[in-house]
Amino acid sequence: MHSIVRIIKFALQGVARNFWLSIVTVTMMLMALFSVTLLLGIDYIKQATIKGMEQKVDILISLKPNIDKARLDILYDDLKYLPEVQKVTIITPEENKALFEKNNADSRVRKALEVFDANENPFSYSLAVNAYNLDQYQKILDFVKQDKYQDLVEDSAFRDYESFVNKIDNISKAVNRYSWYIILIFLLISVVVIFNTIRMSIYTRRDEIVIMRLVGASSWFVRAPFLLESILYALAATLILVGVVYSVVNLLQPSLNTYFQGEAVINLLQYFQSNFWFIFGGEFIVLVFLNIVSTALAIRKYLKV
Repeated sequence: MHSIVRIIKFALQGVARNFWLSIVTVTMMLMALFSVTLLLGIDYIKQATIKGMEQKVDILISLKPNIDKARLDILYDDLKYLPEVQKVTIITPEENKALFEKNNADSRVRKALEVFDANENPFSYSLAVNAYNLDQYQKILDFVKQDKYQDLVEDSAFRDYESFVNKIDNISKAVNRYSWYIILIFLLISVVVIFNTIRMSIYTRRDEIVIMRLVGASSWFVRAPFLLESILYALAATLILVGVVYSVVNLLQPSLNTYFQGEAVINLLQYFQSNFWFIFGGEFIVLVFLNIVSTALAIRKYLKV
């Protein structure tokens, strides 16, 4: 127990004696970890945005005027049992009129309704159809365009978010492509910096090491503080990363909720909480491994014990 306490004490002394070099070391590690975390966050945002867009996409099928409810129900049932269809919603003439007035509240187009009496409604029934996936909408459109529905369907429009989704996907791929190079650069710099940090720590404590040898300290006891020192750098970088990531996420989350009209389509906070140990624990383990390897190389080269 006494030996462990002394190892911890020596490791902390090494960090303190090379304080500014320790700051640089932790900063390089932090940049590498932040780059990895940013990539994971971007990938989650891409997937969540695509999922959110799929929920918003639909086909709006406008039926011809004066179609009775029985014929509407036939088309409704046919669509509902298609394997590609997730949900079909009937929009009544009254709801269509209310939506038109709401969407054109300040428009001259709304004045077109003034030619009709108060009890007249020029709008007909509509069907809003949601598919499971974006690539299934064309099949639904082809189904509705069959000859047997020509006397029912006035028009069918696909509110296409696919181009928007493709842009997000392309941006994400571009970021991923170049970010991995940045991560690799930061990791290489981190390895070099930790190597030099441990080398400096060995140099500044050379007298202590000589004394340890004279009193019969084992090779493990001499090496352990330097290995622990490298682990402390990894721990410090990871803890700072957690604080930075959660601070940034808390700032971004209200804006994301506003963009998706209050729906928690992209919940970064929940994502990082659910994957806390996988993301931050995994990054810590990888960084510790790299630090230990780099430290072992430095010890082998500059510490002959």
